Amino acid sequence: MSRIAKRPIPVASGVQVQYQDGTLTAKGAKGELSLQVHPQIELDVQKEAILVQPKETEGKVTPMLGTTYALIRNIMQGVSAGFQKELNLVGVGYRAALNGNRLELNLGFSHPVQYPLPSGVTATVTANTKILLESADKQLLGQVSAEIRRFRPPEPYKGKGILFAGENLRRKAGKSGKK
Repeated sequence: MSRIAKRPIPVASGVQVQYQDGTLTAKGAKGELSLQVHPQIELDVQKEAILVQPKETEGKVTPMLGTTYALIRNIMQGVSAGFQKELNLVGVGYRAALNGNRLELNLGFSHPVQYPLPSGVTATVTANTKILLESADKQLLGQVSAEIRRFRPPEPYKGKGILFAGENLRRKAGKSGKK
């Protein structure tokens, strides 16, 4: 059995948890998320904690115990505190603006890139080059930030592109010019 899944998952105050027909639903201050639990895994939902247990002791259910544990922990943190990712635009003339539910990015192309934000993700643009994305769903937030980053991935020669906050880009030397 997974060692990490033996620990109980604490339920934060103000979070309502419901488990019916293999679906766990959590509702909190930041939103509502649900998870379809693997059929070989049983959840013991109590007032202050959730326990992840296998239905059968034999079989290959051990990897799913740890995965389910991590997914439930992310849901609990998401509905109570939420998740954030910050993207930095590095390059001459690179800037971002927010128009309603669309993120408008000027990334050196002949036209600005329009990116519609999915429901559940909010964005804030500060200093024209910093984008702060917030969501209760960790997976959705990671997907949105990866899609935005894909418009201009960081390149190692000039250091331009869309970088995550705190990311160190390993720079490469260009051509030496000597023969």
